[in-house]
Amino acid sequence: MINTMNIDGVDIAFDDQGYAPDAPAIVLLNGWAHDLRAWNPLLPHLRERHRVIRVCWRGHGPDRTPVGEFGVAEQVSDTIGLLDALEVESFVPLSHAHGGWVGLEVADRLGVDRVPAVLLLDLIMTPPPPEFAAGVAALQDPATWKAARDGLLRSWLDGSTHPAVLNHVRFEAGGHGYDMWARSGREVEKAYHTWGSPMRRMELMSGTRPIRHVFSHPKTDAYDALHAEFAARHPWFSYRRLPGETHFPGLELPEHVAAELFEFLGSTVRG
Repeated sequence: MINTMNIDGVDIAFDDQGYAPDAPAIVLLNGWAHDLRAWNPLLPHLRERHRVIRVCWRGHGPDRTPVGEFGVAEQVSDTIGLLDALEVESFVPLSHAHGGWVGLEVADRLGVDRVPAVLLLDLIMTPPPPEFAAGVAALQDPATWKAARDGLLRSWLDGSTHPAVLNHVRFEAGGHGYDMWARSGREVEKAYHTWGSPMRRMELMSGTRPIRHVFSHPKTDAYDALHAEFAARHPWFSYRRLPGETHFPGLELPEHVAAELFEFLGSTVRG
């Protein structure tokens, strides 16, 4: 069942499953314009071993009534407010795509004792490539946002016919118009402008904790080499390339993602 909590005057939708008092909770954070159903295939693999909280951003829950302007700062405060209200102590954010900016900021703000590790799924680790930057800018124009959205979806699917991914894209991820897609473009653009890249954001965090990036895209040797070089300089960072076709490893390869999480936490975090 999807629940709702009012956090500082805003309703935040979420669900909360699993009982594991001796292990950190797992907090699942979506990318923009997706809701907690994006985690449906992964959830059964996690809730037997962890308490799992799936968070919908404001305006992303069952009620899609416009909620006014907000961005990453509000997503961070909403997430922390919800977890405080739920009395969640130690937890690990597991985020998809640009939900990673929220996961990193939450970890930085709350400290290593409460957030002992972070796992990121398929977040662009470089400064934004030109084609992606152009698409993000086009999302912000009423005349071009639909074409830009469709172009992003095509690139994320990369020709895949995987049923769970197609089901999510076709039947679960709707309900957002220009207002939300333009906001996503502004906020993604702002994050890269502020930090340069997620790797640079990690370097500037006030506390060191294990961080792992698990991804399938882009499929280039140069991207792997970038990760290897970063890991060589920062022993707290690790990465894994998955054999996926799409931008949605949690949907496409839930068993692989769960195995990565369990191995990662088993080697770095004690319950």
